[in-house]
Amino acid sequence: MSIILIILIGILFASSGQILWKIGMTGTGAITSLSLSSALLMAFNPWVIGGLICYGLSTIFWLIALSRADLSYVYPFIALTFVLIFIASFFLFHENISAQRVIGAAIIVFGIIVLVKG
Repeated sequence: MSIILIILIGILFASSGQILWKIGMTGTGAITSLSLSSALLMAFNPWVIGGLICYGLSTIFWLIALSRADLSYVYPFIALTFVLIFIASFFLFHENISAQRVIGAAIIVFGIIVLVKG
């Protein structure tokens, strides 16, 4: 499996984890103070648990990538999680997207392309 594919799978799992956490915490409601009951509410939320599993899988792929390539090559790819979350936020959560954010996401993607080609 290519290093790029390994990295992208890890990024997909990390992004999925964030999305699952958002779904879970939206269902839970705003937490205004940390207490045992709010911690238990988060800890036993199935969406939050799913997010933790995704993050665990992301970590495995990340470690595989780090075993095969330089950290200075692998690490910038993490910026793609911002782009995926940005897109998911628009489609799944109907969040407002400004032109500035679109330009910022495009710059990130362009930067990753430059990194891969370099």
